[in-house]
Amino acid sequence: MQVPWAEPVLGEEEIQAVVETLRSGWVGMGPRVKQFEASLASYVGVEHAIAVNNGTSALDICLKALGIGRDDEVIMPAMGYIAGAFAISQNAARLALADIDPRTFNIDPNDVERRITPRTRAIMAIDYGGQVCDYDALMAIARRHDLFVIEDAAGALGGSWRGQMAGSFGHMAITSFHVAKVMTTIEGGMVFTHDAELARRARIIRNQGEDPAQKYRHVMVGNNFRMTDISAAIGLVQFGRLPALLASRKRQCERYNAGFADLGDLIQLPHVEPDREHGWFFYPILVHDRDEVAARLKAHGVDYRIAWPIPLHQQPAYAAGFPAGTRYPVAEDVASRLLTLPLFHAMTDEQQDYVIDTVRAAVGAAPLATASVR
Repeated sequence: MQVPWAEPVLGEEEIQAVVETLRSGWVGMGPRVKQFEASLASYVGVEHAIAVNNGTSALDICLKALGIGRDDEVIMPAMGYIAGAFAISQNAARLALADIDPRTFNIDPNDVERRITPRTRAIMAIDYGGQVCDYDALMAIARRHDLFVIEDAAGALGGSWRGQMAGSFGHMAITSFHVAKVMTTIEGGMVFTHDAELARRARIIRNQGEDPAQKYRHVMVGNNFRMTDISAAIGLVQFGRLPALLASRKRQCERYNAGFADLGDLIQLPHVEPDREHGWFFYPILVHDRDEVAARLKAHGVDYRIAWPIPLHQQPAYAAGFPAGTRYPVAEDVASRLLTLPLFHAMTDEQQDYVIDTVRAAVGAAPLATASVR
């Protein structure tokens, strides 16, 4: 059996939405983008949502809107996706890192505070795999040190913390609609903020820095980060599917938990804090001999991802900027043992049972003897 790691839900409704958009004669950024922005702002619980072409652009816009620039330091988790690091570098700022929590894999607020220097301007926190960070702690640190907080909720749409939705924390936040995410616009992203002035700047930056009151007058350094109405049309259909997409992923994660419940010495299962609703972009596990386990999964047709296998201070693009012997021990340990298993709306129980049995065999445990998750 072949089981992919991810598979988008794209059906006749999305096709029809694209066809209707093409026939409307307005395919660039227009009324559907505005409708999509309004829908997401209401869902997340923010005043402003700014649709863009991808999540990386969204991070770049946040940094520019906040005035982060040359030699400013931005702290992000050592086990983080490269997009955040690149956005920092492309704004001539300096990448600084903090270690992660060993259970949630989110940035560790205590280590963040230890890493602050006179140059630190912002914290870029990642809601790892769909679990929202401890923003009470992060915002308290930011207030003490006069810092900005950017919430990278690229994979957390639908997650929440104490009833507050992912994407609504910090001074600015982003999410992604990449094709592998819970909902997709194929490529796309969104900037969120409660602050009208930051939203105004973000909209100008998104549109080549152009003055909204005067065509071809450019008041800020920007770029073409616009989302098209074609993407927004797909996004609006996907947004209607979001409750079902989230529910199916949650059910699948509960089945994984049941299927691995007896393997405490062989697999560390995802930890979800009791005050949080997980968005379940990833189902991450930690295993011993990860590369051997991964090879066995691949040999039996089970796809996977390692998100992410190389901590940022060890990435070739950044290693020279960190002194020899620099350590982020939790991030390094997690990155060496991490696997994220298949998780997608259309995954059948038969496919998932096959994944469960294949993982069990790969870590040296017997297949399930009962139909406990079937």
